[in-house]
Amino acid sequence: MAYTPITKIKKFTGKENNAQVWLNNVEKAIATNGWNDNRALQAILYFLQDTANSWYQSLEFKVVFLRYFSNNNNINHLANTFTTIKQEETEAVTTYLGHFHKNLCQIQAIQADYFTAPQILNQFIHGLHSSLLQHIHSMHSQTFQDAVTNTRDFELAEFEGNHVQAVNLVMNGLSELDSKLKQFSDSINQKLERYLANNCAIYQPPQ
Repeated sequence: MAYTPITKIKKFTGKENNAQVWLNNVEKAIATNGWNDNRALQAILYFLQDTANSWYQSLEFKVVFLRYFSNNNNINHLANTFTTIKQEETEAVTTYLGHFHKNLCQIQAIQADYFTAPQILNQFIHGLHSSLLQHIHSMHSQTFQDAVTNTRDFELAEFEGNHVQAVNLVMNGLSELDSKLKQFSDSINQKLERYLANNCAIYQPPQ
């Protein structure tokens, strides 16, 4: 691809002794021509010739090589972590989902298709706490988002059920307390009536 910049760049072969001057001219050309990073890189590569071009090719191989294998090691570590993510017994679904999603995004940033959709769905469900796992597994969610929605709905229903149960326990407790207070009040009234009847001749108990 040929470039016709406003400020021209001379070709650089690597045999010249003016590398710094050439680099300074390149920086000026990039600024003058208004090139973005991708355009500037493409233009610079075009003007590298002979020894300079061979050097770049060698350097690019090293960069690609290290980038690939460094990412490969990193993604293996992330994948191992991903497959061991578990929801703690007292951990809310939202918190578990946050850890799960963060790790998944890190993996997909390196290799988007490292895990298939069914693998992601399966990993999410089997990472749930046992109190949720059986219920969510029985719902046969077809997608990861379906599983997330079903899990949140079940947790909410369980919370509301526990809330109602707690309210019922409180109301039953209050009812029992009221009954005991009434029994206590009746007992006091009976004792008071007996005392008055025994000590006050003019006392007539209520009919």
